[in-house]
Order: sequence, then C-alpha cells, then structure tokens
Amino acid sequence: MNDSPFDLAVGVGADAINSGLQTAYQQHRDAFRGSAEKTVEGTDYTFGWDFLVAPSLVLAPPDEELWGKMVKADDVSVLPESGVLQFVAERLQVDCKVGGAPLPQVSGKVSVALQLKLDDGGITVVPLGAWLEDWPANPTTIIIKNLVVPTLLDQGATLLKGLKIPAQSLFGQTVTLNLVRVDVLPTHLVLASTAQVGKPPTLRADPVDWPTDKQVFTLVSKGLLTTLLTATVRQYEDHQLAKDDRTIRFVASARWDATFRRAKDLTVGADPTTASAGVDIDWHAELDLVPISPDGSGGCALSKAGHES
Repeated sequence: MNDSPFDLAVGVGADAINSGLQTAYQQHRDAFRGSAEKTVEGTDYTFGWDFLVAPSLVLAPPDEELWGKMVKADDVSVLPESGVLQFVAERLQVDCKVGGAPLPQVSGKVSVALQLKLDDGGITVVPLGAWLEDWPANPTTIIIKNLVVPTLLDQGATLLKGLKIPAQSLFGQTVTLNLVRVDVLPTHLVLASTAQVGKPPTLRADPVDWPTDKQVFTLVSKGLLTTLLTATVRQYEDHQLAKDDRTIRFVASARWDATFRRAKDLTVGADPTTASAGVDIDWHAELDLVPISPDGSGGCALSKAGHES
C-alpha cells in the first residue's frame, strides 16, 4: 500500500472462512454441542444443542424480513448500519426439558446476527438477535427468551471473540499490531492494523478499494516494509562477507577479505519487490607472484589493494 493509514491489512473471503469452520468442526466436534440450565420462577429449564452440520458465516446482515422475525438481544431494536454478519446453522438439534420433563426434540435452521466493533485495539462482538426455524409454541416461550436465545447469541459471539491480527514475524522482526479497522464486505472480512502501539490514530472512514478478487490477501504499507527491511539489514552490520586465501604452487598466492559495514537510505521501489540502498563494504586483497623454481624460493608482491568506508 503506497498511500494508506494502515500498516498491515488482512482480508479473508467467505469461502476461505467457511472452509476453516468446516475443518474446525471436523477436528473439534465437541466444541459445537453443549447444554445450559436456568431456573425461572422456581422451574428448572434445560437446553441442549448440537450442530449437526458445520455452521457458516454469512458476510451480510439479515434482510428486513428476517430481522423482523428475530428475537432481539436486550437493548437492541434497530439493525446497525455497519459491521453486521450472520452465524448460520442449517441443522441445529435442540433438546429441552421443563422441570425434568423432556419436550419433543427439535431440529432446524438457525441464524444469529452479530456486529463487529472496534474496542481499544481489539474487536467486540455484539449479539443482536436470533431466528429459529419452525420453533414450537408454548411452553417453550420461556425457554426461548431466557435460555435458547441467550445461549445462541453467546455461541455466535464466542466464535469470533478471538478475531485479531496477532503479532507478526516479518523479515525476522516481530511486529506488534494495533487493530484500527474491521470491514464486513459482501465477499470478505477485512482487518486492518497499524504498527503503532497504544491509542489508534485518527483514520479516514472512507471506503477502501480492497483487492477482493483474491480469496485471501495481505497488504503491507511501504513505510512498514521500509522499516522492517532497514532493521533486517542492520542485523548484518560489521558482518564478514568473505575471507579466504588461495595458493597455486610455484605460481602465485592470493588473500582477500570483505566486511559489510552499513546500508544507508534504504528505499522501497514503486515495485515493492525491489529496494535500493547505499552500501559501505570494507575490502582488502593481496596477490603475490613467485618465480617458477623447484625449491619455491624468492617471490615478489605484485599488488595490494583495499578500501575502508
């Protein structure tokens, strides 16, 4: 990125995200089922759930009709304008008990609306509402309001609580990143960070032309790239590049050494795969010729040369 308030941005397409969810579902099956209990007005209610197929993320808010059908979270009535996505389960199996007596097992589609918001360099997941397909009537109303919906909202929020760009190792340098933007696009979920630790800088709220033609992309600013490359090059200051000597018997002998001292004014080019810098290298070389004689006696120095920064 040439002109950007961000240092590092990562975008992941919906297909890539849901492929990851599918893998997580296969490898950690128990994380997608559980149970919860609550006592309401002296009656014990139990809610057990099991996602029979891997859930998915839909990178779009619910439409007006679906939002109208959702049971809303506390203090939520209006759908936010940005950062909204859906956690969708095509087949959620539900087992409920009222006072120890089991109700008929229910299996159907569930959609949970969530909003992603920035909060002090991290992401807060705000549960908005949940919709359950073909849910039976009373006496499950109390369970839906007090147990099922809160549990589903929590499950959906938990799925995204760890969303962040962790500290990265780039060019041998560990970079601590400060999350400053999250974009929920119809095709991608994008996280953008700065390398500044602490309070985020003031950033433009304008839309960014992210490269959404790729399923997964990573963008690095030229400023961060220059800083990282400069730090990497500094690791090699005063590093000996070469030292050797060679002798051809009865003919000549040569000795040389070279030491890298420093690089100055490193600049990343218009093509970010190229960079240039001024380089100081100390070198020294000697070449001796010897007369061709069986005993190898005698000899004369032909040349000596060197350079010091």
